[in-house]
Amino acid sequence: MHGLSIKTVNYLIRALPVGFLTLFSTDACCTAVGTEQRSALDDSLEEQLQSISISSDESDNTPPHSTPKPRVFKDTTGRFTTFMNDSRISEIINEYFKRVNLAQHNEYPSIKHEIYEVVAMTLYCIYSPTGSVFLSEYEFLNEYKLLNEDEFLNEDGSPKEETIQKAKAYLSKSKLPTLEVSGFDFDHIPMETWKFLTDHCGTEELHISKTAIDVAALNSPDLSKITMLALFDVGLTEMPCLYNLKSIKYLCLNDNQIGYVNLQSYFDAETGNGTMPKLEYLDLCGNPVSKIDTRIKEVCSNKSAEIGLDGVGLCSIHGNMKDKLDEVGIQLVEPAKNKENASDVKN
Repeated sequence: MHGLSIKTVNYLIRALPVGFLTLFSTDACCTAVGTEQRSALDDSLEEQLQSISISSDESDNTPPHSTPKPRVFKDTTGRFTTFMNDSRISEIINEYFKRVNLAQHNEYPSIKHEIYEVVAMTLYCIYSPTGSVFLSEYEFLNEYKLLNEDEFLNEDGSPKEETIQKAKAYLSKSKLPTLEVSGFDFDHIPMETWKFLTDHCGTEELHISKTAIDVAALNSPDLSKITMLALFDVGLTEMPCLYNLKSIKYLCLNDNQIGYVNLQSYFDAETGNGTMPKLEYLDLCGNPVSKIDTRIKEVCSNKSAEIGLDGVGLCSIHGNMKDKLDEVGIQLVEPAKNKENASDVKN
C-alpha cells in the first residue's frame, strides 16, 4: 500500500465501489486522501449524473406520459384530442383493423397514426350534435342519427357511453363506408390514408364541411373509387374540377358561394376534356347560382343526371332543364359567351 501513488489511489477510487475503500483503512494517509477524494468524487459524480439525466430528457421530445396530439387536424379546443385518446375509442378502432386483417398490411405501420386519427374524426363527427352538416341535411340516413348534446361527450371531452356504443356499432361491420370531417381545419390532406381506406376498407363517401380545403388536391386518381363527395360550406366560389373522380355518382356542393357554374377547367388542354361520366346528382342548393355553362351536358354525360338548385328543386340535366332555369332567371351560357363575359362573372 505504501508504494501506491496519489494518482493510483484516485484511479482505484473511481474504478471500485465506495464500500471497497475500507480495505485501505490500515494506512491513515491513504484513508485521509481517499476520504477527501471520495467526497469530491461524490459531488462530481452527482453533477455528472444530473447532467446525463437532463441531457437524456432534453433529447426525448415526447414526455413519457404526454397526450398524443392530432397530426392531420387542428384541434383548437382540445376536445377532439381527448375523444381520440380515450382508451375505449382506441380499443374499438384497433380491434376493427385487427378483425379485417389490415393491422399486418405492409402499408399500415407507416400511416397507422394517421389512419387512427382519420377514423376517430369520423366517429367524432357522425354522431356529434353539431358536427355533421351533411347528415343534418340528409335526415333519411337514420343509421347515423346524431346524438343529443347530453348523450355525446362528458364535460372533459371524453365520450359518453351512448357514443361508445354507437362507435362500436359503426365499426362492427367489415366496411368503413364513410369518412367525415366537419369544423376542423386540416394540417395537411391525408391522401395516402384516404387511398388506403378506399382500397382496403370499402370507403366510398367523403364528407367535408365547415372548413377550408384545397379542392384541387381532391382531384386525384387516389380517390377514383369515391362515389360520393360532399363539400358543404367550405368556401367554394367556383365549380371544382374533379374529372379524376371517375366513380363519383353524387357531388354535393351545398351552402357555398358558387354564382357561375363555369366548366371551362374540364376542357383545358391539361385535362383532356375530362368528364364525370357516372354522375347522377349534382346538388348546388344554398348557392347564389345565376349562370350555368351549357357544357354541363358534356361533363355530366350520364343521361339520367339531375341537378338540384334553389327555387328549382331537381331537374334533369339532359331534359327540361332550360325551361326550369328560365322560370327562376338562371342563364344557360354558351362557351363562346363564357370568354366574352368572363370579366363580368362574379362568384
